Amino acid sequence: MDEYYSLIQKLPPPFCTELAGLNPQIAPHVQELRLRTDQPALFTVKGRLSPCVKYLPRAAHCQRLTRQAVQDCFLSLCRHSAYAYEDELRQGYFTIPGGSRVGVAGVRGPAGFACVTSLNLRVARWITCELPVPVVQALADLSGGILVAGVPGSGKTTFLRSMIRYLGQGDHVFCVVDERGELLWGGSDGLPREHAAPCDVYTQHLKAEAICMALRCMNPQAIVCDELGTEADAAALEAGLASGVVFLASVHCDSIEHLESRPQLARLLHTGAFATAVLLEGRSHPGVAARVVAL
Repeated sequence: MDEYYSLIQKLPPPFCTELAGLNPQIAPHVQELRLRTDQPALFTVKGRLSPCVKYLPRAAHCQRLTRQAVQDCFLSLCRHSAYAYEDELRQGYFTIPGGSRVGVAGVRGPAGFACVTSLNLRVARWITCELPVPVVQALADLSGGILVAGVPGSGKTTFLRSMIRYLGQGDHVFCVVDERGELLWGGSDGLPREHAAPCDVYTQHLKAEAICMALRCMNPQAIVCDELGTEADAAALEAGLASGVVFLASVHCDSIEHLESRPQLARLLHTGAFATAVLLEGRSHPGVAARVVAL
């Protein structure tokens, strides 16, 4: 059964019941479910938004969500314990068991969100992709860092997961910093039993802190981490470079040329942290490399 059905079961009635009626042939193509106050529920299918009622004409409650309905869905997804996700919610999301990320928008309050008006549920699936030959060659001997660049929804996590799978087939010592619990998920410890790689995993840790812990305690040859972007991330990577560690990481960016325009990334590029950059094709073809560039 597709992961879509597991995700919507975390919603309250009647939404879980109505959304469960989706055709099993359509479900694997649903990438996101968007719930917005006073708007119809929407699916993202192959990178494009479509009203849920297009596929579920009898889903009456999905035609227009009330403010209370969105709030109820939020509380159900966080298991009525929003305080448990305070750190993540400060960044506008939280990750639920199973690895699906829930984006949150609304009105800010003293202790987080005073009112939630939008939710974006990203369906987490164990998907890997084919790695280009230059990437495989770089991974074979860990000859240099690899930076995966792409817009949101372009498959950066999928590409990193594929590199993790490749490294797991060899004898390299490596760590995975899975800050959001999306790269490797499954049980309460974040490791999927059927897909577990022989590596050390830091789940739900801030990237910079986890990188420092890995450098201090695990003696890795490589560290994999998702979505760089802060000064703290950059400083942690520089510390790793001084220790001879190779980094495999991703970043939000729409072109190789624009990497230089982001100060933190330009700083890393100038240190030689990454020998190879991979630009992904986009939302319509997640995980597909459009360009592989030597830096």
